[in-house]
Amino acid sequence: MMFFGTTNLDLCFNVERLPTPGESLMGALNRNPGGKGANQAVAAARLGLRPHFYTRLGDDDAGRSLSLSLRDAGVRADAIEVCPGEISGSALVLVGDDGSNMIVIDPGANLNVTPAMIDRAAEFIEHDAIVVAEMGMPIPALNRLFEMKRAKGFELIFNPAPVRAGLSSAAWRNVNFVTPNQTEAFELTGVEVHDFESAAHAAGKLLDLGPNAALITLGAQGAFYADAERAFALRAFPVKVVDTTAAGDAFNGGFAASLAQRLPLREAVKRALAVAALCVTRRGAQSSMPTGEAVDEFLKSQTILEL
Repeated sequence: MMFFGTTNLDLCFNVERLPTPGESLMGALNRNPGGKGANQAVAAARLGLRPHFYTRLGDDDAGRSLSLSLRDAGVRADAIEVCPGEISGSALVLVGDDGSNMIVIDPGANLNVTPAMIDRAAEFIEHDAIVVAEMGMPIPALNRLFEMKRAKGFELIFNPAPVRAGLSSAAWRNVNFVTPNQTEAFELTGVEVHDFESAAHAAGKLLDLGPNAALITLGAQGAFYADAERAFALRAFPVKVVDTTAAGDAFNGGFAASLAQRLPLREAVKRALAVAALCVTRRGAQSSMPTGEAVDEFLKSQTILEL
C-alpha cells in the first residue's frame, strides 16, 4: 500500500480551553511529528503494514526529525523527497482539556508537489495496491495521481481534507472511497451532517460527484457508509476523549490497513472506528496511533451497534 500526503512538525499547546479572539492563555508546549498523510501512514504501519509514503520534507532539522520518526514507526521512506533550500511543513495545534482542537498549518515543502513529482513517486505503487491520498497536496498533483488509477490498477481512498476546489470530474470518478468528516461532507455537498439520516443524504450527494462509495465519519456518533448497492451505519466506541487531533487520520489509516489485510468492508469500518477510538484517548498525532495488538484487545472488550 502507499500513502500520498503532507508531513508537518506539530507545535502542540495543551490549554485548559480553546481561546476566544483576542484572548491570551497559558499552555504547555510539545513538539510532535504530524501531517495528515504522515499520520495516516504511521497509523497503518502501527497496525502491521509496511506502507510506502510520498511526501516532501525540507532539508532542515525538522525534516530530519520527521523522516526519522516515520522510519522508526515502520513507514517505508524510499519515496520521500528531501528538498534543499525549503522548509518542512509545520502546524500550530491548540488542544483543550475536553479534547477539542484548533489547527493552523504552514505547508512549507508540502506546497510544492508537482504532477512530475507524482509521476516519479508512482514507481513505488504496486499493482492492486491500496493508495490513500489527502487534500493537503496541491490540486494539480492530486489530479495527476488520480488519473493514474486505471493504468496502475490500484484502489484509491481519498480523504478530502482540507477541502478545496479544483479536483477534476475525471479525478472524482477514479475514487473508490471518499472519507470526509461531517464538516468536510458539508463543504463538499452543502448538506449539514448532524446524524445518520443527514449523513445518508450527504452520502448520496457525494456519490453524485463520481466516487464508488462514501464513508462519512461523525465523531463520537460513528460512521456512515453508502455505495450504489448498500448503506449501513456503525456507532462509535465510547471512550474518554483526551485529544481529537488525529482522529480522522487514525480512522483513514485503520480503514486502509484493514482493506489491505483483506477484511470484509463492514469489519474494516468497525476496525477503523476502534483505531480512532484508541487514538483520541492519547495526546499527540502519530504518538497516539495504536498497535494492531492494542486494537485486537480493545475489540475483544467492546460491542458495537449497527443501525
